Amino acid sequence: MSQTRKLTKRSVAAKGVPTGPIKTEDTRVLSVAGFLRNEKKSGLKTKEAVQYEKRVEYFKGAKLVDVLLSPKYTGALAKKIPIKTRTEAAKLGQDMLRLGYIHRSQRVQHAHVRRWELELVNGPFEEDGLYTWVYEGSKTKLYLLCAGMLLGSLGLCMIQIWPLWLKIGVWWCSVTFLTTFGVLCVVRLILFCLMWIVGFRGIWLFPNLFDDNQTFAGSFMPVFGKGDPVMVDEDSDEEYWEYQRKKAAKSKKDSSGGDTSGGDSKEEKKKKGKENKDDEPAWQFGWINVLIIFGVGALGCVKMGFFDGENVPDFVAKRDDLEYYFKSLAPPEPVNDTESGEPARDPFAAPEEEEPQRF
Repeated sequence: MSQTRKLTKRSVAAKGVPTGPIKTEDTRVLSVAGFLRNEKKSGLKTKEAVQYEKRVEYFKGAKLVDVLLSPKYTGALAKKIPIKTRTEAAKLGQDMLRLGYIHRSQRVQHAHVRRWELELVNGPFEEDGLYTWVYEGSKTKLYLLCAGMLLGSLGLCMIQIWPLWLKIGVWWCSVTFLTTFGVLCVVRLILFCLMWIVGFRGIWLFPNLFDDNQTFAGSFMPVFGKGDPVMVDEDSDEEYWEYQRKKAAKSKKDSSGGDTSGGDSKEEKKKKGKENKDDEPAWQFGWINVLIIFGVGALGCVKMGFFDGENVPDFVAKRDDLEYYFKSLAPPEPVNDTESGEPARDPFAAPEEEEPQRF
C-alpha cells in the first residue's frame, strides 16, 4: 500500500473524484463511495463539524467497516466487490483515503474557543480514526437546487406580474415573521434581565436562537438553557468501543462453543431502540416549537389588524386592486331612489322655469 499523500487546506476545497484517466480501481472505489455517501441506503451516519471555517461531515473508521460488513451491503455492488472480513473493509477504506474521497481528521481545541473543530492529519486508515467526506456524491440534487435558485431569483424579479393573492400572501408571511421574531427578541432580553436579577445568571430563552452552527429548527431548542455554545458530543466513543469489545468477546465465546447471543442481541436491540427514541423527539420538538411560536404570532397579527386591507402598503398592491379582496375598502354604493314613488326625471328634458322672486 502506497503512502498517503500530505493533505493541505487546498485539498478540502478540491473535489474527491480523481482527475485524469479513470482506472478500474477508481471506478470500483467510486461505486462504493457512492453507496456509502447515501446515508439512507447504507446506514453510515455522519455528524457535522467545522473544519477550517467550513462545515463538513465526518464519521468513524470503525463505522465504515461495520457498514461494509452489514446486511445492507448487498446486491450487484456486493457481488462486484465482495467484502467478508474487517481487513478487506479496512483495505477498501485505505483506497478511498488514497484516492481522495475522504481524508483523516482529528479533533482539536483552540485557545479561547469553547467549541472543538476538526483538523487535517496525515496517516493510514484505522478504525479508531475520524474521517471527513471530500466526495460530495451525486450532483443531481445539487443541480436541481441550483435550477430552483435561478427560477426563484427570476420569480422575485418579476414580482410586478405576480397575482394579487400571492403578493398579499407573501406580505402577510413577512409581517408575521418580522413581528414574531422582533417580539421574541425583546421578550428574550427581558427574561434574561429578570433571571439575572433573581440570580439565575446566563439563563436564556432559546439560547441557540443566534447560533450559526444550528439548523432552523435547532435554533429553537431547548426552550431554556445556558447561552454558552453547545458542545458537540464526542460521538459516544466509550460506549461504542465498549460495544465493540463485547462484540469481540461474544465472537470468541461463539467460536469456543458458548452461546450468549440471546442476551447480547436483547441488549443491542435495547440500545438501538433507545437511540432512535432519543433522536426522534428532538426533531419533532424543534419543529413543534417553530409552529407554536409563529402560529401564536400570526394570531396576534390578526388581532392587531396587521392583515387588514388598509394596512397593505402601496408597493405591494394598489388600493383599487385591494377593493376586490377587501370589501371594506370599496366605496359605499349610491342609494336607490327609484322606489320612492316619484317619477324619474328625464335627463334630456328642458330645465324647469324658476318662480319669480317676490319682494
